[in-house]
Amino acid sequence: MSYILGIFDPDTDYANQLMDYIKRKQKTITQVRIFTNARSLLEYLDHNKLNVLLLNEEVTMDEVLHQNIKNICILSEGNFAREQESCHVIYKFQSAQKVMEELFSYFPLEDTLMRAFLSDNGSLNIISVFSVGKENERQVFSYFLASEYAKTRKTLYVNLDLFSAWTEISGSNFEKGLSEFIYYLKQSNPNLISKMNGIITKINNLDCIQGVSFGPDIYELVPDDIFYWLKTLKESSEYEVIIFDVGCFFQSTLELFRSSNELLLLIGVQKLEEEKYRNFRSQLQLAGYEDVLTQITEVAISKDTENRLEYVTPSDLYSEEYRDIVMEYVKYY
Repeated sequence: MSYILGIFDPDTDYANQLMDYIKRKQKTITQVRIFTNARSLLEYLDHNKLNVLLLNEEVTMDEVLHQNIKNICILSEGNFAREQESCHVIYKFQSAQKVMEELFSYFPLEDTLMRAFLSDNGSLNIISVFSVGKENERQVFSYFLASEYAKTRKTLYVNLDLFSAWTEISGSNFEKGLSEFIYYLKQSNPNLISKMNGIITKINNLDCIQGVSFGPDIYELVPDDIFYWLKTLKESSEYEVIIFDVGCFFQSTLELFRSSNELLLLIGVQKLEEEKYRNFRSQLQLAGYEDVLTQITEVAISKDTENRLEYVTPSDLYSEEYRDIVMEYVKYY
């Protein structure tokens, strides 16, 4: 589950310093939001929820009360004397680490057990494949990697691209595919595996979930959906390997990367592609996703490999011609 923390403090320097610490050190907090006035906070709460709001003592509770705030904790500068309000109080001017330790003692992270569960994939090998400049090559590579695993392991290929290249040849129903599954996923449907099996198609020995019928449907996924999906797969499916072919980049795919055994990242030889990759790493570093950085395995796509993959067509999905490109990255745990 996601854990969203709000900080309402007119002192933006303090709020930003606390947020920077959280992004670097507190991976289980999925989002931090800073508010400097009640209006911006209430506008946010009209459509979103906060697990905890850290509230400066100078702001009255009446200004911020909202049904979408689960807990409120007062940030005190040493003058807080509102005994009638049953709120926990944290002294503001101490280290960010101490502030967060006190906060967690009052409001334990609800997703700690979930993250511990997701970080231990057991016998299930979850691999995400991503690229910042080789979208076509990524889809081809992901499929052939999944096909290779499927020769000896029960394997599922999931296309999380905005535009799937394999929908027609796989026999997928364009209208009833991943988009429909996302609807059931967001309902936390107890028969999720059954719903998923209903959209799976087979190419040779490989089970496939092809792309969405409308690209923006992917962005309906929130981190909680990813958690629930992976949890259900681990508990109720028979798969040994799952390959996620990821063609989008937002909060939910970051959570998927975190929960994967490995993140294979395709890199080309063009200078602009190398610059994009450096920028991608910088973004992860800046946003506090160092744990994702450690999971990256770089897949160098040479000019020769790029030329070979350029001519792959859907009918080549049944071919053995390209298996040498992925064999180096097939690992059995």
